[in-house]
Amino acid sequence: MLDLTGDPAVKRAVEMSFPSYVPTGGTSPAARGLLAVPALVLLDALAIGSSLLIAYAARTYVLPKILPGFFRPELLDNTLQNLWWLPLVLISCMAYEDLYQKRMPFWKEAERILKSCTLAMIFSISLLYLAKMTGEISRTLVIITWSATIALLPFFRYFGKRLLVKLNIWSRPVIIVGAGKTGELIVQALTRESTMGYEIIGLLDDNKELTGLVNPHSEAVIPILGTFDDAERIISATRVQEIIVAAPGLPPKQLVELTNRLQPMVNNVMLVPDLFGLAMNGIEVEYFFDEQALLLNVKNKLKSTLNRSIKRAFDLVVGFTLLLLCMPAMLLIAAAVKLDSQGPAFFAQERLGQGGFAFTCYKFRTMYAEGDKVLKKYLRTNRQAREEWQAYNKLKNYDPRVTRVGSLLRRFSLDELPQLINVICGEMSLVGPRPYLPRERKQMGAWAHDIQVAKPGITGLWQVSGRNEIDFEGRLKLDTWYVRNWSLWLDIILLIKTIKVVIKREGAY
Repeated sequence: MLDLTGDPAVKRAVEMSFPSYVPTGGTSPAARGLLAVPALVLLDALAIGSSLLIAYAARTYVLPKILPGFFRPELLDNTLQNLWWLPLVLISCMAYEDLYQKRMPFWKEAERILKSCTLAMIFSISLLYLAKMTGEISRTLVIITWSATIALLPFFRYFGKRLLVKLNIWSRPVIIVGAGKTGELIVQALTRESTMGYEIIGLLDDNKELTGLVNPHSEAVIPILGTFDDAERIISATRVQEIIVAAPGLPPKQLVELTNRLQPMVNNVMLVPDLFGLAMNGIEVEYFFDEQALLLNVKNKLKSTLNRSIKRAFDLVVGFTLLLLCMPAMLLIAAAVKLDSQGPAFFAQERLGQGGFAFTCYKFRTMYAEGDKVLKKYLRTNRQAREEWQAYNKLKNYDPRVTRVGSLLRRFSLDELPQLINVICGEMSLVGPRPYLPRERKQMGAWAHDIQVAKPGITGLWQVSGRNEIDFEGRLKLDTWYVRNWSLWLDIILLIKTIKVVIKREGAY
């Protein structure tokens, strides 16, 4: 509960940035927060119930019409009777994964939900097998239920949490210690990840020239409540129990002292260390009691033969499926390219692959046959275009080399469909760094060593983060981050985000 009666100045500042603050009377945010866990359990129960209904409808009305005589109706009745406890197992597995207590970004939560659902299904099937009841269970119903839950649970939780935040049931006030560049990044992250429920009520900083930071969501100014020395007084006045220390520029000794001062006053202190650029995914923390020292275990996941095999298997299964689905569209596109302008339907170009070795990358032709000559002439006479080319290696507004059909293909990234052939052949991956040109090797500099650990991808972090809106160095940083933080789940996230980017045509030229 926020109780600011002893400090009117802090009270006014907090009320401006945190409107749900209850100064006197009414139900406090802390009291409403007690409803958070029951509310989340109810949301999950609704999602699981909806999944069972979808599975039941598909198994009863859809599949028997597609494959008549294959599905036994009595088996469905037995399954519903024998699996009444399945929702309880699912909710228990989600509790085991800390999904009712821990606040995490949406995609991290979706990953935990996938693990929970898979664990629950494995446990349930194993239990039925041990009880020798598998012959009385509809495996189709179980599989459809599993598929529906991994889709509906994140959906229900996303919109449900946003509603709970508005009702102040899931919202939690937080103060950020540090209003510099790092503090600004944390404000941006917490604002984007609204389902985490953190409401920033103010900041602390020793820079007296700063008056606050703008909340990018509401455009309201988050005020500076005081300096680092005022931390104890501000925490006592607000009774905030969540603190984020975002001052990595402080000397290590001062940072430790500040953290140790604040920790006894709150439930949770989150520390942002000065380790930007370090691989974060899967980092393991070890510690030595006697020396009071931390040890961070940072693994290079793409050096693992097992992980490379998993990524390759994923590329083959998904890539081959996509190639079969896209084949009719690819034949139509090839015909349109041939009819639109002279030249072949496909464009083959040498690109840098894994380990720096060159390979032939395939695309649909989107430019005129003598495009390079046209470009050189255009850049000689257009200074603005020349500067744009030097910064991005692309022309955004107008490129004289691009054909009419080519412009349409680029807008929706359809020109890259033939790269599925490169994926099947093992030269590319569905997700990976950008396939760089041999002439760009020198520009890549020291970044090349990290980037070329992985196979280049049809899509990647650079594509879902702005694509051609990002300058060349920005692409190198994103590709390096991807390689250092690779996981199969990250590939799945980037593939899902690519669909949104392609539909909205973000950064496509």
